[in-house]
Amino acid sequence: MNSRTRVLLQSVAAVFAGGSVGSLIRISLSKLQAPDASWPWMTLLINLTGSFILGCLLEYLATTGEDIGARRIWRLGLGTGVIGGYTTYSTFILETDTRITGHAVALALGYLVISVVVGLFCAGLGISAGERLGNRRNARAASLPAAQSVAQTIGASTPTVDATAHGADDGPNATGSAGNGSASNDNVSSGNAGNSGAPDAGHAAARANAQKGGRS
Repeated sequence: MNSRTRVLLQSVAAVFAGGSVGSLIRISLSKLQAPDASWPWMTLLINLTGSFILGCLLEYLATTGEDIGARRIWRLGLGTGVIGGYTTYSTFILETDTRITGHAVALALGYLVISVVVGLFCAGLGISAGERLGNRRNARAASLPAAQSVAQTIGASTPTVDATAHGADDGPNATGSAGNGSASNDNVSSGNAGNSGAPDAGHAAARANAQKGGRS
């Protein structure tokens, strides 16, 4: 099986599964409406919400990436499948025709106009919402590399800070070592000075004794 055939089968499976889910949701909601209701409010609600969701979904997908690969499968499964099975414009046409033939022309025309006009308005709201959501997602995705760059910069500067801290910790020890070295040098210098002074004192004492002997 080549890749084109595999993608086709995946698309068909996604539409079939999504359509089944959407149809089950619509049938469950339709049971909330009385069969003899003069105004088909549940069908109207389903179609209006479906228009909004479909507009939002398609615009979001178009804003955030290309219609290829897995994104295409999701679009077909959710848009064509779930929303296509959820909305029911065939029922909308049937209900309009039933009211016209039942001599409720004004009601049928009102239902027709509201469904189409408000449906377009809801689709426009959905497109606007999908665009905002898509732009927000793109902005977050664009800011992620910048955040990673900042994190890498902070991570790279951490060893420098540690090295500086270690140098500061070693400073007193180095100073102490220098002080000890200076003290040792002072002691050596003092010792040398004392040793060099001892012969001079001996010579002076010998000269004094010689002078006393000469006088006596």
